[in-house]
Amino acid sequence: MPFGVAYATAGSFSGFLGVFAGHLVSGRDALRILTSCFMARIFRMTLNSFIEENRPLAYFLFTLWGTMLGGLAGFFFSKYTPAENMAFMLNGLLSGGLAWLFSVAASSFSPRPLGNTALRYVCCLLSLSAILLGLMSYGGIWETAGQIALVFLVLCVGFKCNFFYTLSTVAVCGLILCLFSPSRIYFFLILVLGTLLSAALKPFEKYGQILSYLLTSLILWLCTERSFGLMPSLISILLAGLLFLMIPGRIMSLLTKATVPVGGGYGRWKRARFHLTKQGSTESSRGEESVCRKCPKRILCLTKFKTETAEAFDVIRLGVRNHDLRPPREFLDRCVRFPEVIAALRADEETVFGLRYAKAFAQKEGELFCGDTAGGFRTADDRYVFTITDGMGSGTKAARQSVKAVRVMENLAKNGLDQEDILKVLNRNLLESTEEAVLGVDVAAVDLKSGVCDLFKAGAAPTYVLRNGIVYEIGSETLPVGMLDEADVKHDRCTLADKDFLILISDGVLGKDKKWLSEYLNRIPIPRDCVALADGILREAKKSGRNRIDDVTVLAVQINKVA
Repeated sequence: MPFGVAYATAGSFSGFLGVFAGHLVSGRDALRILTSCFMARIFRMTLNSFIEENRPLAYFLFTLWGTMLGGLAGFFFSKYTPAENMAFMLNGLLSGGLAWLFSVAASSFSPRPLGNTALRYVCCLLSLSAILLGLMSYGGIWETAGQIALVFLVLCVGFKCNFFYTLSTVAVCGLILCLFSPSRIYFFLILVLGTLLSAALKPFEKYGQILSYLLTSLILWLCTERSFGLMPSLISILLAGLLFLMIPGRIMSLLTKATVPVGGGYGRWKRARFHLTKQGSTESSRGEESVCRKCPKRILCLTKFKTETAEAFDVIRLGVRNHDLRPPREFLDRCVRFPEVIAALRADEETVFGLRYAKAFAQKEGELFCGDTAGGFRTADDRYVFTITDGMGSGTKAARQSVKAVRVMENLAKNGLDQEDILKVLNRNLLESTEEAVLGVDVAAVDLKSGVCDLFKAGAAPTYVLRNGIVYEIGSETLPVGMLDEADVKHDRCTLADKDFLILISDGVLGKDKKWLSEYLNRIPIPRDCVALADGILREAKKSGRNRIDDVTVLAVQINKVA
């Protein structure tokens, strides 16, 4: 009952219909349970729009209210005693708690997940345990189905994640199942010992995992003097293993993410953090905002004179474009810092190019984190700098190294240091570090006024420029930073034009085939935007299995002429 009412609230509408039909057919205390499910769903449909801040709390309350109304419905029928109805309503606390867990766990698939990674991981494990417990509580064939499902999920997690997460999944789910039925202790031991053995048989990949649980079942059966049924366990493991071998990789990744919502992302993107305000807009530009932020009259201009201020900004921008600057007299009389504001607006309007960028990445199979870090930032001299750093190896250690390097480079660049000098400083820091660290660094600095792009590479893959459907490859092989006393930095320069695409990649994208990306970019239609381009390259790289060998990262920049 608690699982059914909770899922009726926090799940999809089709899930609610499934839960409703399931309880209707089962006939177990159908009146109160169906009333609870129906009322909890009604509360969500009618009151959900009023609660934006804390949806897990809202689902907890909707479930609790629905269960209370279900218990009250039982008072109108003689077969339910007051004590039974009160116990049913108290059970609503458990139902509400499950609804809270389900909503946090389900948010792992949304663009804005709730809580931090640790909280979502715990909620996913507890939600999975509740689902299995609800399924196996019916006994008989449902008990076997729950065992098959658990073994199958453990196999998926063991194949995609490391030993720590696999053993944690087994420990949490197995202990909760044993808590409600001590007879499952042997099945729990099979999972734990099989997970330990699978770590030793990892070189055999999928077959080694399945074999480890089969051997553990047989060994435990012999050591316990045949005190449990061996055949049901073997059948469950064999069926789960067969499903594990047949399932497509995409579905396996989805199921793994539902169980262990940590690791890298796919197709993540964002716009560059600046914009050029066009005529008629009431938004302030970056230059104007930097001046007005410290002005004592800022609140007055943005409230009482908001329209007049916006119109004055548009007139000044238009005057800068037409080389006929005539600021409105009333604006000059009211603004106490108008020379600085006009200078800032003039600097903004002199920018010729705007850009957007997108990044897409995938961690190496079997790792939880991507060892590459990609991003961009704007410098004080009106340039946008894009970087891809490739940490040594893959996984957590490589990710920590690459993130740290990006932060150092960004801080040095914002303090006015040249990109080539930044790489030399980074190289010196890595050599003096107590921790062995070697990084491949790829830097592209785009001048927004001239379109000139300076490329600095140290152990990085080539950079590509896609112009009118024709691809140009720039760059040559160099040594990573952190290996030699003097950084081996290669400097190239190109000039970007309107509607060009600049593509930076980590070396995992190319692998051993250095020409496939050029051939791919030459044969595809002109991309509609940088997001489609980055996702397309990543999808093609994953299709050929390049993320099985190394981390894969793509950063695509779209250039647009705006003035």
